[in-house]
Amino acid sequence: MVYLYPRLLPAAASGLREEYLRHSVECLRERSTLSHPAMFYAATGGARLPERRLGSLRESVLSCATERGYPAKPGRKQAAGFDIEVATILHRDSGIVPAEAVAGDLWAFLSLVVLPDVSAWRFTDLHRDRVLGTDITRHVFGRLWWRAHLLCDEDGGREDLYASLSVLNESAFDQIYARRTSIGGSPHLVRAIVRVWQTLDVPPHAERKVLRDFLMRVLRLNAFISFDTLPADILDEELEGVFRESLSVVVGV
Repeated sequence: MVYLYPRLLPAAASGLREEYLRHSVECLRERSTLSHPAMFYAATGGARLPERRLGSLRESVLSCATERGYPAKPGRKQAAGFDIEVATILHRDSGIVPAEAVAGDLWAFLSLVVLPDVSAWRFTDLHRDRVLGTDITRHVFGRLWWRAHLLCDEDGGREDLYASLSVLNESAFDQIYARRTSIGGSPHLVRAIVRVWQTLDVPPHAERKVLRDFLMRVLRLNAFISFDTLPADILDEELEGVFRESLSVVVGV
């Protein structure tokens, strides 16, 4: 069954964010709830999500944060581990579907009503894009669901469908997802990029430049090649050639 998640009206979301800027993580934990007077649901598409499911989701995400030092501010390694684990939980267990996942007000409800303390723990400045859903590619939870959705390898025969989440760091994946109208919107292409990336020996200091050059080349080829119609093995071979061109130009190998 498809469940509809609660959403939060934009004015209420902005008000909560302004209020939360004055509070500590510990205080915001007391403000967590499973409903809000300004919440609403999409008019059609499924049944409303039971509150117990929201409560279970909160406990799962909070547990991930607690394992990494919550409420103390996380280090870079802790934050990266949290992101990978929560991406898996959100995509595998939440029941959120793509049609719902594009709604910024859904993510605003999760970050400001259900998980305000975890939001502030992960991003202490509570930047607007991180909690309001104004840019899902940067939202504290929305970006993780989409990262898992694009990388979940249901056809790859792997026991761990989400193993690819740890291949690219956040900034690298952001370069791909930011181009979602041409590259980042295609799970078939994104998974191929990650598969090929793992096979290359890219110097750590050049990874960002190589990936940027590679994505620009793929964007140009996108006008002539339908990547989504290519079988995985042929697509991988094509992308490997493009990657090696970028390596040659950027690194000289």
